[in-house]
Amino acid sequence: MPASESSPKPTDSIDPTDATVPTVPTDPADPTAPTDPAVPADGGGDAVQKLLYPRSIAILGASDNPAKLSGRPVAYLKRFGFAGRILPINPTRETVQGLPAHRSLDDVDGAIDLAMIMLSAERTADAVRACGRRGVPAAIVGASGFAELGGEGAALQRDLRAAIEESGVRVLGPNCLGMIGVRDRAMPTFTSALDEDVPLHEGPVAFLSQSGAFGGFVFNESQNLGIGISHYLNTGNEVDLSVAELLDGLVRTEQTQVVLAYLEGVTGGRRLLEAAREAHERDKPIVAVKVGRSAAGARAAQSHTASLAGEDAVFDGAARQYGILRVDGPEEMLDAAQIFASGRRVRGRRLTSLSVSGGAGALMADAAAQYGLEVRPWDETWQRKMAAAIPAYGSPRNPVDLTGSLLAEPGILRRALRVAVEHPDTDMIAVLLGCADSCAAELIDAVEEANRSTDRPVVVVWTGGSGRPRQRLRDLGIPCYTGPGSAAAALGLLTDFSLRPALPRPQRPDGIDDAAVRSLLTAARAAGRSRLDEEESTRLIAAYGIPCAASRPVVSADAAVTAAAELGGPVAVKLLSDRIGHKSDIGGVRLGLAEAADVRGAADDLFRIARDAGVDDARLLVQRMASAGTELIVGTKNDPMFGPVVVVGLGGVLVEALADSQVAVAPIDTDTARRLLLSLRGSRLLGEVRGKPPRDIDAAAETVARLSWLAADLSGDLAELDVNPLLLGPEGHGAVAVDALAVLTSPTETE
Repeated sequence: MPASESSPKPTDSIDPTDATVPTVPTDPADPTAPTDPAVPADGGGDAVQKLLYPRSIAILGASDNPAKLSGRPVAYLKRFGFAGRILPINPTRETVQGLPAHRSLDDVDGAIDLAMIMLSAERTADAVRACGRRGVPAAIVGASGFAELGGEGAALQRDLRAAIEESGVRVLGPNCLGMIGVRDRAMPTFTSALDEDVPLHEGPVAFLSQSGAFGGFVFNESQNLGIGISHYLNTGNEVDLSVAELLDGLVRTEQTQVVLAYLEGVTGGRRLLEAAREAHERDKPIVAVKVGRSAAGARAAQSHTASLAGEDAVFDGAARQYGILRVDGPEEMLDAAQIFASGRRVRGRRLTSLSVSGGAGALMADAAAQYGLEVRPWDETWQRKMAAAIPAYGSPRNPVDLTGSLLAEPGILRRALRVAVEHPDTDMIAVLLGCADSCAAELIDAVEEANRSTDRPVVVVWTGGSGRPRQRLRDLGIPCYTGPGSAAAALGLLTDFSLRPALPRPQRPDGIDDAAVRSLLTAARAAGRSRLDEEESTRLIAAYGIPCAASRPVVSADAAVTAAAELGGPVAVKLLSDRIGHKSDIGGVRLGLAEAADVRGAADDLFRIARDAGVDDARLLVQRMASAGTELIVGTKNDPMFGPVVVVGLGGVLVEALADSQVAVAPIDTDTARRLLLSLRGSRLLGEVRGKPPRDIDAAAETVARLSWLAADLSGDLAELDVNPLLLGPEGHGAVAVDALAVLTSPTETE
């Protein structure tokens, strides 16, 4: 982050004469015992809520100089009128910025809800221990110089982690700018975002950011836009409190109705998803910017906060699955915040657009289609009603063209909006204006009247002019944008959230042979193997009720001929070895063999290929050829942030070339699996195409759901598994797994 926003370092956090690490008397018989045994380490309540709504804030290392980083928290708390107790801790001063100073935490009478630690990295762990002894439930650590620097900094962070575990203090940071609590004017922060002369707007939107400087920029812009904020918190390195836990704490409060999040990595992916579920059930949207879509972005995120960006496709799938609304940048996030702050929802996707220009209306219609909204022409009855409200040379169809006469006669907008509000097939209304400062007051009054008269969303696009009309509309709680695209994107997010399906709680399917699974894994572990061969992998998925093509393992060409005769019909013959992952790469597969001589010849060739590859103990798998079908790949893996996930894609062996896949966190139910399949870009291939009947999507969904349970059940043993291809037959004809490969976790991963 820029130097002006950097966290305290050993050389610039405080003057040697300004403050030192507070000394806290302890029981000599037990130096870890709290000074007051009656005060529990968690402060007697929820530490996260004490952080969010503190009534008393101690600043350790508080400077008398309000311009210094360690002096800013006191200055901000005073300037913005924090109603609680401000407690500067400085053993060398009687006063700090006009407030009584305390030599140590022990010198403070009464409870302390929150400590802001403005000391160097080397002194921070001891300060946290001091907080624990005093019974302070939560602390904010501003200093940088921890794991984000590696080496010695990582060791300091480990010591800080140990201090947190010993003391029971919940810690925000380190390497963070702190918190802005707008409602209570709780400002334990040193961000320069508060140096700007911007009035604070209180409201239902909370903002969490892993980046301090960037988060400060976004907070400042939110206030410029008039977006009402409840809290802004910067989480920094997340040694303890993560975005997930803070998000959960925020959505459980009445004050917060919308959460914005800027993420560089994910700490505790499953915790984040449970918080998202809570938000989903409470009808509170989460709008997130997550960097790391590109490899370069992921590397930058890692070097910035020592957090892993993880695999972007997994985060993307998890976000869609749990209703997190992912956007590309801060502009889109703040656009969404405007519309969600209104608290309104939609009942459908039908947009009515009223504009001062036919061209603007056409732009809005195009943008609306891009974001899944519908701009349908009105029926003749309602067109006649609209025609009576607008000039004769306007268009009443939808988009409604009010014409430039609106600027000379603003009452046209009032009349047209009254009709639009009454129209039964309108789910949301967009008004497109521009360069109309001269009659802005009347136009704004018309929009405000319409907005008050309906519970449907009303947004305004006001392009050009002084900008004052946009600000006035936002002050009235009416979302206002500078272009049709941004308005349509925000309305699209609102619509997707409003119409979201309920989050299921998947139930484990019947018909799973747990004993067979245990036997397979035990045998592989006993043999010291980290990979199952195809026959074993097939038995593993079959134990989860997944249909597999009939097959026989064999050890000789003669046995291959016998197996082919027993299976009947054309067969495939494949190399079988846990040391050969992708058989086709070395020519280890022969297909469509109907004659005994062909089977024998193929078997001889494959044994030779195995020997050339250094595999002397290879076997063969003779498999009945499955009927032709649409090729899918279904796989599972253990993601480092979210744990077991399931992946589904089109293309079988061409899946990498097609790059058409979707991811969900396991386990999932069949409805979720169906949505995954239908969200593939090539999902039209699963329907009726060129006279071919639709594919059996129900069977595919059942397979995907069962594999997701396999991934969830065996997350400690199974690193990844591919079923490729899964052949999907016509509707009613099922799906069959033709090939499978399972890779086990290493012994160190299972310890």
